[in-house]
Amino acid sequence: MINIGDDGTDNRPGIELAEQIPGLRTTIGRHPHSAGEPISADERRELRELAAHPSVVAVGEIGLDYHFTEYHRTPAAAQARTFRQMLGLAQEVGKPIVLHTRDAFPDLIAILDEFPGLQGVFHCFSGNSAIAAEALSRGFYISFAGTVTYPTAHGVIGAASIIPLDHMLVETDSPFLPPQSRRGTPNAPRYLIETVERIAALRGTTVAEIETATRQNAIDLFRLNHAG
Repeated sequence: MINIGDDGTDNRPGIELAEQIPGLRTTIGRHPHSAGEPISADERRELRELAAHPSVVAVGEIGLDYHFTEYHRTPAAAQARTFRQMLGLAQEVGKPIVLHTRDAFPDLIAILDEFPGLQGVFHCFSGNSAIAAEALSRGFYISFAGTVTYPTAHGVIGAASIIPLDHMLVETDSPFLPPQSRRGTPNAPRYLIETVERIAALRGTTVAEIETATRQNAIDLFRLNHAG
């Protein structure tokens, strides 16, 4: 299981949690909702120190989010600045990235192309098959959450139906986006099976095949060592 770090309030606590729970790994990030201020030299030194911890398997969540609400109105230019800073950090420390993007795919892809060689995943994918093809052509994985069970999520459903299984991941994004049968309640990792069952049905295959492939993909991308 991989915990996700969003910003300075939970990057270090995520590491402390991973130290306590066998099999748990974590990430360090600066979510676009927390991108209003640039990363200072001191913060960058701290992030680099945290990235070196053996429990940290990726840099993220990072990315762009133009789906503004009254709570999150970080300007696009500020988001792009922080996103580039975090991509540079990921290149420097040699870790994959966990990408958050809503209503910002063209800009995010353009910035990604400035940092060749990075690997990572489009977390909680909200695009369609065409956007998935752009991500896949750059070697990225695509992760599906409970949204694939929503009847109106046509783009996500289409992408989950056709992308190569060797570049698919699954996730909960808990406590958000529970599967359709649990809408209106907090999400939890134990509900992941509903997402996997839906993907298997869409692809005309078995739950076991989706489980086996996505487990191995996670091990490969995040260089997990469950024996350690």
